[in-house]
Formats: sequence, C-alpha cells, structure tokens
Amino acid sequence: MPETKTCTQCKKPFFIEPEDFDFYKKIDVLAPKLCPLCRARHRLSFRNERSFYRRACDKCKKVVISMYSPEKPYTVWCHDCWFSDDWNPLDYGRAYTPSRPFMEQFKAVWDSVPKVALVYIRSTNSEYTNISADSKNCYMIVESSNNENCTHCYWIQQCRDLVDVSFSHQTELSYESDDCYGCYGISWSRGGHDCRESAFLFDCRGVSNCVGCVNLRNSKYCIFNKPYSKEEYEKELQNFRLDTNSGVEAFREKFEKFLKTQPRKYAEIVQAPNSSGNYIKNAKNCKSCFHCYEAEDCKYNVHVWRNAKDCMDCDTTGRNAEMMYNTVNAGMDVSNQICCRMCWTCSFTEYCYYCFNANNCFGSVGVRKKDYCILNHEYSKEEYQTLREKIVASMKDAGNYGEFFPASVSTFGYNESAAMEQFPLSKEEALELGFKWEDFERGTFGKETISWAEIPDAIGDADQSLVEKIFACIDCKKNYRIIPDEFAFYKKLSVPLPRLCPDCRHARRFQARGPNYLHEGQCACRGTIGSGGYQNSVSHAHGDSPCGNAFETSLPGENLYCESCHNAEVA
Repeated sequence: MPETKTCTQCKKPFFIEPEDFDFYKKIDVLAPKLCPLCRARHRLSFRNERSFYRRACDKCKKVVISMYSPEKPYTVWCHDCWFSDDWNPLDYGRAYTPSRPFMEQFKAVWDSVPKVALVYIRSTNSEYTNISADSKNCYMIVESSNNENCTHCYWIQQCRDLVDVSFSHQTELSYESDDCYGCYGISWSRGGHDCRESAFLFDCRGVSNCVGCVNLRNSKYCIFNKPYSKEEYEKELQNFRLDTNSGVEAFREKFEKFLKTQPRKYAEIVQAPNSSGNYIKNAKNCKSCFHCYEAEDCKYNVHVWRNAKDCMDCDTTGRNAEMMYNTVNAGMDVSNQICCRMCWTCSFTEYCYYCFNANNCFGSVGVRKKDYCILNHEYSKEEYQTLREKIVASMKDAGNYGEFFPASVSTFGYNESAAMEQFPLSKEEALELGFKWEDFERGTFGKETISWAEIPDAIGDADQSLVEKIFACIDCKKNYRIIPDEFAFYKKLSVPLPRLCPDCRHARRFQARGPNYLHEGQCACRGTIGSGGYQNSVSHAHGDSPCGNAFETSLPGENLYCESCHNAEVA
C-alpha cells in the first residue's frame, strides 16, 4: 500500500508507492521529504538554461556570453579557459571535517572553483550554445546534442537546418515547430511524426503538403482536413501568402479556431505501455514522465531519453543513463548517480557538480578524468570507500542523504532558472521559500535601429542589410538581432522575419505544450464529433452520453479524449 507523507515545503499530502521504496532501498537513500512537484521545482532552480549575459572571462579577460550575470561574486571563466588543461580542479580540494555539516563543506568548494560561462563539448563553430554536445554550426541552442546548422532551438536531437524548433528528433529544414519526429520542411506545427512540406499541423502522422490540419493520418494535399487536388491545393496555398507576416498571422488565427473544434488526445503517448505523463514515445514502464522516449522503468522525470533505464526524479538524463536519482543534466554513458548536477560520462558519483569522465566521486566540483575524489581531494580506492561511508552515515543521521543540494548552494536567481517557466513565483514568494533572485537586467531596450513599419511584409522583399539592424520585440519590447545564417534560412523557406524576440518565441512554444505535471480529467467524447464538415465522424457505443473514461493529463481544455475515443475519430 502507498504511504502518505506531508510535503515539508507545500504542506500538501503526497504518496510514496511500494515500488518507490524499493528503488530508494536499492540505491540506499532516505525517502524524500518533498512531494514530486516541490522536488522538481527545487532541482530546476539550479538550472539556468537560457538567461545569458555579457561578461568578461576572469582568466583571459575576453568578453563572452555567460550564464552568470556580471554582478555575481563568482570566478567565471570562458569555455576555452575552463576546459583547458592548464589548471587543476584538485588544487581547490580540502580534507573532510567530521565536525562540520557536509553540505557546508561542499559549498565552500563549490564557491571557490571557477564556474564555466557556457557548457558544451565536442562542438564545432558552436560557441554560443549551452548544455549541448556534438554540435556543428549551431547558434543559441540549449539542451541539445548531435545537431548541425540549427539556431534558437531547445532540446533537439540529431537534427539539421532548424530555426525556432523545440523538443524534436531527427527533423530537418523546419521552422517554429515543437514535438516533431522524423519531419522535413514543416513550419508552425506541433506533434508531427514523419511529415513533409507542410505548415500549421497538429498531431499529424505521415502527411505531406498539408496546411491547417489536425489529427490527420497518411494524407496529402489537405487544407483544414479537407482534401484537394494538387493543382487546387497549390492555388489555395498561394492565396494564403504564408511568405508574409500578415498572411501568417491571419492563418494562425483561423488555425487556432479550427483546432478548438477538433478532439485532442489527453496525452501524447505512442508505443509506451504502462506509462503516464505526456510526450512519450517508444518507452516502457515510465510513470509521470514528460518528454520521454526510448526509456524504460523511469518515474518523475522530464527529458529522459535515448536508452535511459531505472531513473527517478531526473531532469534531463539519457544517452545510456542507468540508475540515476535526483539529478539535473546528467547524461552520455552515465550510471549510479545520486544528487548530481551536470556530470557527463560519470559513474558512481554523488553530490557532484560539473564533473566529466570521472568515477567514484563524492561532493566534488569540476573534476575531469579523475577517480576517488571527495571535496576535490583525491584518495586511494580504500581510503575513498571508508570516508564515503562515514559521510553517508553522517548525512543519514542528519536526515538529508538523498535530498538535492540546499537552495543556498544554487548560483542562480529563481527568475533566471528553468523553475520560473514551470513554477512561476514573484520575487517575494521565491525569497520566502529560500530561493535567490537576480535583479540584474538582461538584454537592452530602446536601442532599435529600425521600426517594423519600415520592414517589408513579404520575406521576398526583405534586404540583406537587415542583419545589421536592431529590432524590438512586439511583445516584451526587448531588442534582438537576426544573424546572417538565420536570415538566409528565412529566405530559403520563404517565411517572414519574426516579430517576437527569441525568448518570447520560445515561451510561446513552451506554454502551448502544457505543464510537466498531471491532473485528473475525463473524456469529453459524446459520440459523433463535429469537425467543421471536413472529417468523417464516428458513432460510439455510448451514443450521445459522455464516454466517462477518466485519465491523468497535463493539458488544459475541455475537448480532451481518452485514447480509444480519439483513435476511433482519427485512425
């Protein structure tokens, strides 16, 4: 039977299932005191993904883009200085003192070791990327790996030639889209699988040359789900003028209205038996997971992917990750990590930060290609094992072994962390909960060198000189630029220049996905479904009465369907 606990932060009850206790026992940690949502919020407060600043490297003095604002009191080095071999993180090591709390000693090491401005590895011509690996010719992409020629993207894997795309895999030459797998040449779309040369799609599979379509399967030359001949389709498409800003915004309005008339599945779960959450594909036994694919036996995770197994309470882990608990951004052939932050290709590490190719480390920071380190001090294998057991015992006595780092360890303000997107708080609320706050203003305002009234509506009329201009976002008013490769991309795809800044474009896509937590819902299907006259309706056994099937969903709205009713409508 589940055991009921009261969260020590939000004071709400939560349940710990028997299989959760089995996992805690297996990895030998104490059961959590926080509920899953408070645990997630706490971890995310340590992760700055895309709040960037201009700051001079404290070593080479070069001005770079950094996760750390200029006013933060830490030593911050640029990527090249931090990853160079001319410094030794073990020089910052210190001996463990049994009379002092371990986390107090860890914080002393963490505060002293230089911070890296942006984190990326094995990348070419991609210095303006963060939390990324194996990139080539990429600019301002975050939480991504194995990509080429991509700009302003978030959480993309094995993709090429993208701008403003998020949560996508093996997708090419696409724009302003989200949750797309194996797609090519799509724009302004969500939930596309194996789609080609289309725009404004939602939950479509195997479609090509379609616009404004929802829930379509294996179709071509459709507009708002209505089939056309190739000649008719091309004529109508030309009339929409999707190469102009006015045409795109007019079509976006029509599409959003049409979308509300169509049934939406309660969650995007594809080939994932015994799984719950949203945006799950090719997974097994993944509970309360979001953006999860090619994973197995995972729970309370976000971004768990590419052969991840037996992971709990993790935010981004994959590429052969196994037995991971309460970690953030830990991936690429990792295993047996507990409460680590951004430790890549590491195994048997606990309470470590920014470690690479290190194993059997505890409470260490910035360690690379070293084993058996505690507080950045290297030990023999036997010495390490003995001391580790003493520290774990002391943390268990204090009741905090298995809890993530305390909020005082975080180097970021709550408002510049990923927590702000999922769990927004005011400054007063954040400070009351023990989080930090960043008051340094990001970006610039009022420095635009051209107004939108001076810019052609059609991308075909836009001049190359615009890459030298400064624009103002029509929403937040913050200034931004369009880089030459980005401008060439818009020309190639015949899409208009974006009037929103990259942050506002990201926020629009992010908000449309729904939050990464579940609430109870009920199927809205009542038998036949009106679909604007463009889609055949199906009668169900329950006639005109509600289906009544209950489910857990992260999505808002009143037109959510259970899987069986949704499949009857769209299959």
